[in-house]
Amino acid sequence: MMPLTSNYKIEGKKRTPANIIFNSPCEIYSPSLKPKKRNINIVVLPVQTYGEDFRMEPTKVRTKIVSQIQHMVISAIIKDRRFLDDEQLIKSEQLALLEEIFNANVRDTEIKELSSHFAAILRNDHPCHMAIWGKTGTGKTLTLSYFLNLLSEMCHDRKIPIRYEHLDLSNPRPCFRALNDLACLLNASKRYQKGISLEEMMIRIETKLSDYKGYLILFIDEVDNVRRDKDNFMTFLVRRLPQRISAKLILIFVSNRLDWPDHLDPRVKSFLKLNELIFKPYNAIDLQHILRIRVEKALNPKMIESGVIEKISAMASREHGDARKAIALLAKSAYLAEKAGTKITIALVDEAAMELDKDRYLTLVRSAPPQLQAAMGGIIEATRKTKNGSIGTGQAYDAYKRFCQRIDLRPLTGRAFGDLVSELDIYSLIRSRVLSRGRYGRTREIILDLSPGLTEKLYSCVLLNFEIPNQGNGVSQQRLPSIEP
Repeated sequence: MMPLTSNYKIEGKKRTPANIIFNSPCEIYSPSLKPKKRNINIVVLPVQTYGEDFRMEPTKVRTKIVSQIQHMVISAIIKDRRFLDDEQLIKSEQLALLEEIFNANVRDTEIKELSSHFAAILRNDHPCHMAIWGKTGTGKTLTLSYFLNLLSEMCHDRKIPIRYEHLDLSNPRPCFRALNDLACLLNASKRYQKGISLEEMMIRIETKLSDYKGYLILFIDEVDNVRRDKDNFMTFLVRRLPQRISAKLILIFVSNRLDWPDHLDPRVKSFLKLNELIFKPYNAIDLQHILRIRVEKALNPKMIESGVIEKISAMASREHGDARKAIALLAKSAYLAEKAGTKITIALVDEAAMELDKDRYLTLVRSAPPQLQAAMGGIIEATRKTKNGSIGTGQAYDAYKRFCQRIDLRPLTGRAFGDLVSELDIYSLIRSRVLSRGRYGRTREIILDLSPGLTEKLYSCVLLNFEIPNQGNGVSQQRLPSIEP
């Protein structure tokens, strides 16, 4: 056993002042035992230990790390990364940023439509409910947040009682969880996991709002994410709640899906009266205004070559019109420029676009060992022959051996193949679970839980790596030189 030490200080390779050593752990706590004095040489540790600082000797890897960090600090282009990600900004900063964007006439048409719709509140009228659609990254949530905040200020100046709440349903949830979140926003209930009925939750919301007499605006974001009892949720908000409270209720439903009302019960759709507004994707001019404002706040403008903002705006408007993706492309270009120690150039924008478009799954499969690629190819081929999309371990192993036969690759044993399946499951390329079949024992079910398009890309990638021509779902009989595992 290695000796235990106490009350010493390291200088060089010897302990001072008293080189005390204990032969067992109990001697540290036993006053009757006297420790022996002995000189012992020890190795200097390259970490901070026992309150003393130990300097690491210079090595190649330390020099590389230090030089790279110093290089990134000296060639910094990004001044404040928070303005390249709206989620990192506090609400006041988001509103101030939005005001600058709107002052550049971005989303002018949509703001006019919102202003016309809610102008009825200022003349003591009751506007109807509203539905807003649009792709992700078109500014629906931020535009509405800015507008409702400004509308509240105008109403308070005119002493019109108004209140608005933002119910964010970005993550899918059942009706009970959505109503519970709404009740928490209204201070009508605490957060429950179970043990309370939908009726009780609805009554609590009604009781909390029974004394409120002004305007109540409920901004329901991503309304299509209510998974179970969606009709009950909509019936409560559209029909029951307005009849039970004195407030003038105005509902704003926001969704990325144009068809979400089509899946409602016909009785719900019959009394759902909506004014509709569609947020169109940003065009190149709008994206230029947005990116220039971001550059002023987040980057060093002197480190951007002319034509870069126009290039990013043109690429984003042509492909998706998503402001988030355009800002992400700008941030990636700035990062690559910092690494290279240069300005942001058009060539770096093209390189950043290629890196953002790089598929993680395809990159993983391309760099995987041949045996793992063969296992993936065999599982895809076996899954295509089934109706329900699931196969057993035996079927997968047989398909794997046939695939290895085609490429002259020595197949592994069944146990080793099981390890490959587990590895593919860890990478989320497949989904496997163990099933009990009673007297027939236990087996592992393998499901290829990927989209058909991605599955075809992965299969083509595997065939290309083994230089096998892709003949659709057919099987190529071409024999290739041996590949060692």
